Amino acid sequence: MKQVETLNSPVWWQRIQYITNPVGYWKSAYQTHSDAFWAKGIDFGTPLLVFYTPEAAQQIIENRHGHLSTTTFESELKAIFGDSSFFTLEGTSHLQARKLLIPMLHGKHIRSYGQLICDLVNDVLDSVPIDRPFSVLDVAQDISMQVMINLLFGSYQEERYQEIKHLMFEMVNLFASNIAGIPLFFRFLQRDLGAMSPWKKFLKQRQQMKEIIYGEIADRRDHADQNRTDILTLLMSVTDEQGNTLTDDELMGQVLSLLFTGNESTAASMSWLWYNVYRDAEIKAKLLAELNSLELSSDPLNIVRLPYLSAVCNETLRMYPVTMFMIPRMVKSVTEIMGYRVDPGTLITVGTYVVHHREDIYPEPNVFKPQRFLDHNFSPYQFLPFGGGLRGCIGGEIALYLLKLSVAIAVSHHSLKLVNQHPINPQRRNTILTPMGLKIIKNIA
Repeated sequence: MKQVETLNSPVWWQRIQYITNPVGYWKSAYQTHSDAFWAKGIDFGTPLLVFYTPEAAQQIIENRHGHLSTTTFESELKAIFGDSSFFTLEGTSHLQARKLLIPMLHGKHIRSYGQLICDLVNDVLDSVPIDRPFSVLDVAQDISMQVMINLLFGSYQEERYQEIKHLMFEMVNLFASNIAGIPLFFRFLQRDLGAMSPWKKFLKQRQQMKEIIYGEIADRRDHADQNRTDILTLLMSVTDEQGNTLTDDELMGQVLSLLFTGNESTAASMSWLWYNVYRDAEIKAKLLAELNSLELSSDPLNIVRLPYLSAVCNETLRMYPVTMFMIPRMVKSVTEIMGYRVDPGTLITVGTYVVHHREDIYPEPNVFKPQRFLDHNFSPYQFLPFGGGLRGCIGGEIALYLLKLSVAIAVSHHSLKLVNQHPINPQRRNTILTPMGLKIIKNIA
């Protein structure tokens, strides 16, 4: 069997490059090794083997022989979400959590929030001052957080929900810089190192967040309201085969997971989407013409089904996938992937960013071309912005719904113009690629 190789540079240098220049890190790997490589710059406490071909992605996602496990591993996920989150649960517990949450994040539950999303996007953009450049990422965070809080709690305006929003912004922004964000990538720094350490501040903010949510859970247990349809109410109402409901800790794990994943990644994708629409007059004109073909009072479902709008969103997620690689799987027994031997105890993953930039799948991969998604149907192993399989992003449908409606409302109801005249390169913010410094200005319509 073939043996997977690693990059020639020292591990410490790979580590620095992954933190400071992740796109360069992936490009170096792909240029050197066309199928797979040992990602020694990414530290999960055990070797990480990255594949980036559709064939390998299919093998890993389908896991037909059962050689791969959804078992957890030491990473920043446990540090953020704790042990009760669907992100950090393993085996049967993980499957049960996914089975519980998926219906609440798909289908009729999500579609019912269409008008709410449209109204929230309008409200946020209406509040933006005229003729004054604003940070697109900040506005996108505000929109995505308002939507997620409404989904979770059924309201946004109450004081405790505003405090949750404030703490969320504080926590995700705390590690946004390369220096402050280092504890996310080095586990030995995930400890209280004194009053000035980022991790101590993070732990304090997370505890404040948990106290608010535990208080919310206690209030709902004392004053049950069967008419509520928010996610927390639904989570509190479900029972297992023995009639047991979720514990407070289990509820906390799921709420924290949805708050974090429903904010940072969606806000980054929304920012990239607006960047690509507003930097190209032709794309914006095509999108506006398609939106104008609908009735003004059209159901949001009709909006999200528009083909060109869908293509623009898909091309954004291709160029700037939500995560640079899928959540890894643990190898349980000797297996073979694309002719490579993989031993037990190895973590394997799919390098989403590299797959999405392979020239043999996407000609001119660094050019934003929505038309490619109208001309061709890509397989779920060629286009996998939300991962796949048992570790795929369960919030992908609501994220895509929000992306489509946000740009549709922005383009059709507001007069916005891109401030940045030069191309913006992806930069790491926590574990997400974002267009740092992107600004838009609102003019009088």
